[in-house]
Amino acid sequence: MAKKILVVAEHRDGALKGITKEALTAALQVADDAAEVSAVILGQGVDALADELASWAPGGVVLFEGSEVEQYTPEVYVKVLGDFIKESGAELVLTGNSYQAIDYFPRLAAVLDAPLVPDCTAIESDGDKLVFVRKVMNGKLDARCTVNGEGPTLVSLQQGAFPPSGAPGGGAVEKKAVDAGGIEPRKILSIEPGETGEVDLSEAEIIVAGGRGVGDEEKFKLVFDLAEALGGAVGASRPPCDSGWVESFRQIGSSGQVVAPKLYIALGISGAIQHLVGMRGSQCIVAVNRDPNAPIFQEATYGLVGDLAEIVPALIEAVKESQEA
Repeated sequence: MAKKILVVAEHRDGALKGITKEALTAALQVADDAAEVSAVILGQGVDALADELASWAPGGVVLFEGSEVEQYTPEVYVKVLGDFIKESGAELVLTGNSYQAIDYFPRLAAVLDAPLVPDCTAIESDGDKLVFVRKVMNGKLDARCTVNGEGPTLVSLQQGAFPPSGAPGGGAVEKKAVDAGGIEPRKILSIEPGETGEVDLSEAEIIVAGGRGVGDEEKFKLVFDLAEALGGAVGASRPPCDSGWVESFRQIGSSGQVVAPKLYIALGISGAIQHLVGMRGSQCIVAVNRDPNAPIFQEATYGLVGDLAEIVPALIEAVKESQEA
């Protein structure tokens, strides 16, 4: 079992990413009484985030502060984190499997000559060893991995696999200057946000998603109407995106986004494994489908069998009535 566990935090737009708290939750679940769980964060002007992070990391937080890490640059991140991980003696390094981590974490593993287990969905113990579980074959099978040898093991965690528990409180914050080793950070001329809709799906607490069973582009408006009534975001399985009913950024699944909202409503989605791997971490799943044998019902917390054209307007009306009460 790892005695020193380090979580690499990620932040954006002045807030910690939810997947960072999931990684800290995983670290605390893995740690035994003798283990130390700490965190590291890089940035400029992120003192408040470091303090928030400390409430989740009993072993404390190290804040690397400097203009070199004001914006994410993979080369600088690898240099700073590589040096720090060697210095800290961390045996297990966790982070969320975000687009940013996918970019720099393999490079970090190469620099450290360390094993990397990506997109992990569970961590189990087998005697004095840890077993890392990850999906393979497009989510159809679970692979169970162990690591031999000494030194740090790097693991990225699938979003939604470790729902955050309450912050245990604890650590102090230690500031350190950034030593980029002469590496020049990339010059960011401007950041042009892509078309991401009104809500970031990865951070949304409520998602209403539609599939092929909705019918067509015109009928897909029901999905938007229910999402608007609930104050949630709109997602989709692959067929509506491929058909041009909705934008591609709304796609959820193995070839789209992985989400883990508190409430996920699946309208006309049959439940192909490619879609399920992108949303099965949701806390509550409500499925509406006219086929009582649709695979989505195997994952659903609640299921409604029937015509969307009748059920969804009734749901919208019920939501509006509850809000007016």
